[in-house]
Amino acid sequence: MNLNYIQLLVGMVLAFIAVTPTARAADVPYVSGGTGVDERQALLAKERDFNLKIVVAETSGDYLADVRVVIESAKKERVLETKMEGPILLAKLVPGTYTIRATSYKRAQTKTVTITAEGLRRVDFRWPPSLDPEEEEEE
Repeated sequence: MNLNYIQLLVGMVLAFIAVTPTARAADVPYVSGGTGVDERQALLAKERDFNLKIVVAETSGDYLADVRVVIESAKKERVLETKMEGPILLAKLVPGTYTIRATSYKRAQTKTVTITAEGLRRVDFRWPPSLDPEEEEEE
């Protein structure tokens, strides 16, 4: 192969990676965000491509970001671990039962969800507002 062809191919691959909006972890396609109205609308339009929607907020209703999420299969295999970029995470999981652990303000919550072959399952996590800035989870 000539060097120009290899450089072109590498450039095309890097460009494709840069514009791919959906991240993957352990072969689980997912996307998170929703910090503004436009982002939330964009995620709403993508919901049909996913089967799990996680929404995180304070009990006051204020949305959260930077929530750590770990999803494990019934076999205790970690299929997704990420830090949410906004209050909404959409994922496409293989049908089955999963445990979701979400951590905000250094406080974790765990919920179980069963994903079916069709439809979108929504899981909400709510935390009381943090009064102590020291409770904020560190990067």
